[in-house]
Amino acid sequence: MAEFTTSKGVWNGWHWRYVSLTVLALAVLQVVAFYAFHYPLLSSLPIAVLSVAYIVILRVRERRLNNALLAVVATFVIGLVLQLALEAKGQAFHGKQAAGFWETNGLTLVMGLVMGYAYLRLTEWSERKRGEMEAKRAKSAGSTSSTPPVRRHSGKKKKKNKRR
Repeated sequence: MAEFTTSKGVWNGWHWRYVSLTVLALAVLQVVAFYAFHYPLLSSLPIAVLSVAYIVILRVRERRLNNALLAVVATFVIGLVLQLALEAKGQAFHGKQAAGFWETNGLTLVMGLVMGYAYLRLTEWSERKRGEMEAKRAKSAGSTSSTPPVRRHSGKKKKKNKRR
């Protein structure tokens, strides 16, 4: 059977292996926090959504926005399924309770998408500025001297007076 990836875990710029492992690791951490510390999934979902965007944007070099948004949406869907399966077990959502549940989760998704996009743009801007500064520094350092400065040692060393 032929390998459809260009390298391990990457297919046409989609880092499916890295994104899926990151999303699953955060889902496992959410479940552990839910059972071990009784930390509600409704509160851990926004943390997981922001964390996955941060982790994916730092590591992925191609199709960053697409990979980050895919990771945010996948984390949200898995978190929502965990909430419905674990927290809402046996509870019927009616009226205001259901509206609050969906409103909170909807805001979490929107917040994750917006913050992922904003963090990506900030990272790209920072990398561009860093490259410009390095090029400017290399240009100015290259024109002033071709050899690096040499550290010179003095022949005399100061002797400390010893008190007896």
